[in-house]
Amino acid sequence: MPPLSILLRSTNWIGDAIMTTPALGLLKRALPDANISVLARPWVQAVFASNPAVSRIIPLEKGGLRYRLALASRLRKDGFHLAVLFPNSFDSALIPWLSRITLRAGYRTDARRFFLNMPVKVPADKGKRHQVHYYCHLIEELSHRIPGAERVNAGTRPPDLFLRVPENGVAGARRLLEDAGISGDGRPLVGLNPGAAYGPAKCWPVEKYARLALKLREALDCHILVFGTGGERAAGAKICEFSDRYVHNFAGKTSLEQVMGLIDGLDLLVTNDSGLMHVGAALGTRLVAIFGSTNPVTTGPWSRNAVVVRHELPCSPCLKRTCSADFKCMKDIRVEEVFEACMETLSGIRNRGGGE
Repeated sequence: MPPLSILLRSTNWIGDAIMTTPALGLLKRALPDANISVLARPWVQAVFASNPAVSRIIPLEKGGLRYRLALASRLRKDGFHLAVLFPNSFDSALIPWLSRITLRAGYRTDARRFFLNMPVKVPADKGKRHQVHYYCHLIEELSHRIPGAERVNAGTRPPDLFLRVPENGVAGARRLLEDAGISGDGRPLVGLNPGAAYGPAKCWPVEKYARLALKLREALDCHILVFGTGGERAAGAKICEFSDRYVHNFAGKTSLEQVMGLIDGLDLLVTNDSGLMHVGAALGTRLVAIFGSTNPVTTGPWSRNAVVVRHELPCSPCLKRTCSADFKCMKDIRVEEVFEACMETLSGIRNRGGGE
């Protein structure tokens, strides 16, 4: 009998995709001989590119019904036995159904029950535990139902995140450092990530990042690398504006593979709740994560090398993209307390919050 062929539908956000990697490892443990193909958007494919559990990556582009029908036709020819859906969306269940994949498994959400023949009830503790538990619970439940699968249980502490920098990311990061005149002078490397894809309510003010950069430069004699998308170049420039030549703006200048390589070589990453926060957590980089509108219990850094800085308010976590009040959750976080958290993290004090 040929090995089971599995189509795994990835989530669309970098951070969410990284948080599925413990569950992906459990799936491979439950079905060690299976060939697992990941259907993923282009911007998250680097998360799975070097994962040994993954046989291949199938690109998922943007498109309408015609594109979905064409993709479903191609997937049908591949003869998948099982589709596992990590996203909760209706749309993520449509393509496996159109592809006539025999078993279609996922959480029973978003009115998509018709498309699933192996639905799983959303656990009662969703929103009270880390998102890693949510994805692992899906695989635990499926391991009891899939014929021939070994039953798996993540227990109270699911596996660690898995992320490996691809070779082009290692080489690309090295070139960026050399071109910026950073490589080889022995100074520590500190990364700052002032942006977040979800919205400004997750972002500590850029002016505070700029003041933090000055304090870190004075204390550590380090290079500071500012990360971000093309839309965050101005924020990066503002952080560099009042600093010296050892603060470098990489916003909009890196691919995901390259920024993974850069983060892997950092001594410290200071970040908002973002995809790059999860990159740092997965790579084991020491990090300080600043939280405002979101909940570190559910989406905090899944890492033993992380410190979460957060002010608890009656309205938090509001989970909103923008603040309709006074933004106290972020504005009241002082530069000095983030700086102190940085120094504690570098001295080996771990796990003051989040990640469990």
